[in-house]
Amino acid sequence: MEEFSHINKSEQLLKNLNAVLNYSIERYSNQFLWQDIKLNDTFKELFEQFLLNKGMKIFYLENTSIITSSRNEQHIFVANQWFAIGSYFVDFCTELLTYRDYYNEICERLGKIGRKSKCDYAVTLRTAPSISDKNKFVTTAQAILSERFNVSHDELEKAVSYLWRFVSDYSWWAGSKTIDRGDFHISPILSGLNVVNANAEFLAEIVYFYASDLGLRLIVENLEGFTIDAKTKKYMPSEIEKKSYEEAEHITFKQPSVDCYSDLAISISTASLERFKSEMR
Repeated sequence: MEEFSHINKSEQLLKNLNAVLNYSIERYSNQFLWQDIKLNDTFKELFEQFLLNKGMKIFYLENTSIITSSRNEQHIFVANQWFAIGSYFVDFCTELLTYRDYYNEICERLGKIGRKSKCDYAVTLRTAPSISDKNKFVTTAQAILSERFNVSHDELEKAVSYLWRFVSDYSWWAGSKTIDRGDFHISPILSGLNVVNANAEFLAEIVYFYASDLGLRLIVENLEGFTIDAKTKKYMPSEIEKKSYEEAEHITFKQPSVDCYSDLAISISTASLERFKSEMR
């Protein structure tokens, strides 16, 4: 499709969720500089429209914003730093939501319909899956992905192994709440950002919004894309950051020619791009 030709698309069906998480943490910790953040008009318009579609409103001040919820007209006061730091985890949340979508589809294919059934299944897969549970999950995941995507056997098997790890090993993606829950994404995002859950839950929702809309997903890939004169730290990447980037993007890291590590290209996996396309139809 012509409108997707400019997107940095990954050849991977799904990206390694653990590697994406580690790269997000390293990049955020090493690059972001504490400062007041001003948002550019393009971002403001996109984000405002996204909220309007959800029945919410936003009023922008210079360095803060006020969001009015659709429920009881309650106000949420947001420092614009949240929009900036949340952008560092957009790739992780994008993949996380795609993984969860496939869990839901696998549930439906196995006849596990309804909130309680999906919850019970998530708990079983997390705590004590039997060999039969694993075989049924893997076989169903293989069937769904092979029907939808024309990829190599190796790529298919890799994606299926990622999905199994997602449902059975929450430490792989820093998960806390089971994947059937609507708020399952909050804990790993806030943990990665090293903020207190009690007063920053809406920060995770901002990341969720980014990862739910292709326009927002693309504009927040780099700070310069949606902020005005935001600065970043000059630094050389650690071995952890290099290795995480290589695993996340499935490419060899190329050392920058200057003593400043700027944003590297962040791709969108084949499955995540398909999710965005489906939501736009």
